[in-house]
Amino acid sequence: MNLTATTPPPATLPRKCSYAPADWAALADFWHPVCYSSDLGGTKPLAVVLLDEELVLYRAGGRVVAAKDLCIHRGVPLSLGWLEGEEVVCAYHGFRYGADGQCTRIPAQPETPIPRKLCLQTVLAEERFGVVWVCLSRSPRQPLPDWPELEDPGLKQMRMPAALWKCSSARHVENFNDLAHLSWVHAGTFGNRDMPEVKNYDVEVAPTGIHFVFDYPRHSIEDYGRRGAVEFIRYTYDLTFPFYTRLRIGFPDGRNFVAYNLPSPRSARETNVMFRLTRDFDLEGPDDPSIALQTQVLSEDRPFVEAQRPEELPLDLSEEFHIRADRFSTCYRKALIDLGLGRDFSA
Repeated sequence: MNLTATTPPPATLPRKCSYAPADWAALADFWHPVCYSSDLGGTKPLAVVLLDEELVLYRAGGRVVAAKDLCIHRGVPLSLGWLEGEEVVCAYHGFRYGADGQCTRIPAQPETPIPRKLCLQTVLAEERFGVVWVCLSRSPRQPLPDWPELEDPGLKQMRMPAALWKCSSARHVENFNDLAHLSWVHAGTFGNRDMPEVKNYDVEVAPTGIHFVFDYPRHSIEDYGRRGAVEFIRYTYDLTFPFYTRLRIGFPDGRNFVAYNLPSPRSARETNVMFRLTRDFDLEGPDDPSIALQTQVLSEDRPFVEAQRPEELPLDLSEEFHIRADRFSTCYRKALIDLGLGRDFSA
């Protein structure tokens, strides 16, 4: 893989930025999920944080608007305000901004011409898969993940409530794609400690992501930790750089359950974890059993991921010990370096 580094970071980083400047600039060149589409609506703007940048999101002009959460008149967050029609109103002095971010009215001086520079600092936003994505740079380095099944009405479509994890996004990603922990961390749901060996598997690294397949002899997850029958499940992992994984879980009878892992990096040590889910069976059944089971699986992961030290993912391979089963991890760490992240990367 031959990827060029990003351009130097901007002169002004977010206040109290938790990233090295070059790492922040590299990550700012990618699309990141920040909320579900359904989180936007009504008359209240939504405040989110991405890469330490405080943003405000709202719908206007038939699209999602994302901007720095700041009215430049007196520095008050616009997320404290409200929406009227297709304009957002600052709660402090009533300044109004249109769908393009331009100020449209100054109530204290309604006859004063409004200068063009009185506008919001907008950033790129796209809405897809029922998720709002934001890129903090003006030229995204690669497109959004290619997950057309999340728009397929023939599948059962589900989503999990977002949860704030006290961990770096890269640590979260590495755990989600790790094979050796399955038999140990997930013994309460499906893990098979009688067959913990991770046999050789191939990892394909491409300019936009990583792909690998692994067959795991797990206990039937329908028995929910009661050590039911062992069944060979095919796990197909597709990671889109830098943090987004589609995991297809193929059952022996041909059914498929897919988990889309969407960790959003709030800061170098906080990650807002979102999940979309699909299944091609029990299409008329309720969402709750699938969501409850996935929630239980994540509850097994979370204490370990939040306890890892350093919180940063060491990209210098000499800083942690690696075994054959860590094939994905070593490829992932090398790929992050190729994306322009430093060896002391902490995201």
